[in-house]
Amino acid sequence: MAQSVPLKDSRKVELKRELTKLQSYATIIGILVGSGIFVVTGKSGAIAGPSVPLAYLVLAPIMLVTAVAYSVYLSTPLGTRPGGEYLHISRTTRSLYLGFVTMWLKWLSYIGALVILSVSMAQYLKFFYPGMDRWFAGVLPFGEALGRSYKDPSLGEAAIATAAVLFFFVFNLLGAKFYGWLQTVMVIVKCLAIVVLVVPGLFAIEWRNFSPMFPYGFGAHTTPDGDRGFMAVLAPLFFAYAGFEALAQTAGETKDSRKSLPAIFINGILISMVMFFLMSLVAFGVMPYQELARSSFAMSDAGARYLPWWGGAVVTVGALMAFSTCLNATLFVPARILYVFGEDRILPQWLSRVSVRFRTPWVSLVVNAVIALVLLWTKSFGYVLDIAIVGMFLVYGLHSASLMALPFIRPRLYEKARVRLHPALLVILGLVSLVSMIYLTAVTIARDIAQHASLPPGQEGLMIWQLLLVWVSVGTVFYLIARWEGRRTGFDYEHLLSQDWIDE
Repeated sequence: MAQSVPLKDSRKVELKRELTKLQSYATIIGILVGSGIFVVTGKSGAIAGPSVPLAYLVLAPIMLVTAVAYSVYLSTPLGTRPGGEYLHISRTTRSLYLGFVTMWLKWLSYIGALVILSVSMAQYLKFFYPGMDRWFAGVLPFGEALGRSYKDPSLGEAAIATAAVLFFFVFNLLGAKFYGWLQTVMVIVKCLAIVVLVVPGLFAIEWRNFSPMFPYGFGAHTTPDGDRGFMAVLAPLFFAYAGFEALAQTAGETKDSRKSLPAIFINGILISMVMFFLMSLVAFGVMPYQELARSSFAMSDAGARYLPWWGGAVVTVGALMAFSTCLNATLFVPARILYVFGEDRILPQWLSRVSVRFRTPWVSLVVNAVIALVLLWTKSFGYVLDIAIVGMFLVYGLHSASLMALPFIRPRLYEKARVRLHPALLVILGLVSLVSMIYLTAVTIARDIAQHASLPPGQEGLMIWQLLLVWVSVGTVFYLIARWEGRRTGFDYEHLLSQDWIDE
């Protein structure tokens, strides 16, 4: 019979706690206040008219009650390791598989976001350098042939996106300190650009642009031109707040994480909410929503109405920093997910290898970068994005449900939390979040089914729910193989589920 092997190896190289409070704020604000607010704000106006700023305010309470779960869990002994939702759900339910499937969906969402962000950044730069495709076709080996093969993304866009991924890969590889330093500098520059954009813009608002507030009505409805109505814009705008949970993955490298991260979660969302509201208020206040809806660079076009000649450069720098802060954090986070999967032996153990010199999970970083670049150059990331949309709702919903159960089924763990609310209040907050996520999931899947039904035969492809089943099945196979290998070597999975807090 195989002997039980120790869960902790004293010789194992661990992650190093180097991130400060400021760098933690830079992580959450950097990933929340991203490129979307600069680039696609106007597109939301085509759905809901000038009520978009109000929609940001309506979504904020939903995100805050969702964030309560993270604040509570990170104040427990679980808040000293990366893993986020996986760690919280698996230790509460004592089901490694449930925690794994939840985070498996989330990991894919981050990889898809990494590709989309890098391509979007390249497309934004292409607006200023429209000849980049011809230049890359002339300098790259087989450039002419590649240029004919790559249209969406184009060759230039794919090359710039690759360079962006590799640039931030190097900084992430050098250590959490380098990641945090770079993230903080970029967030400061971005915030300065937002101040320059918003403050004079508040004095240029023409309030008649907000009348009527709901030109397409309050309820959601479908038209030949797409979804319309205030309620219809909530699901798309939800993604402006999505990503705040990335902060949980820094727990293993943040100084005094149990004390600092719970408050940073709430404060970071509140700060981002104010930024979203003010920026969209200015955009829709200085330009009619009909014009913003036709704009590909809403904040740039809005700023041109009231800023001097150099204002466009400020907005451009802000947008580039928005792309960059998202890319930096989006590369940092999924490496910690694979790291903790390897450490807990639910994926291959070598994923948890840490660089002796830089104290970073270098194997997981390499794996993520390679997968992202493969998806980019094979033009397969569209499928990943479809899964990410619903996967994100499911992750938030399951995490909130786990919080509701925590004080009742794991009271010893809950008693060690530094942020403790009355169990009845936890149930109420969890239900608000859970019901909201169920609604957004149902709306998204229903819309996807309706869109597929309207496509010509032979062009439907897989629907989102089918893609989810496929990806969960793939993950289940990897999980079962890793569990078999772990049991074969005597790994103690039973003790794993409680060691983080019983052994404290």
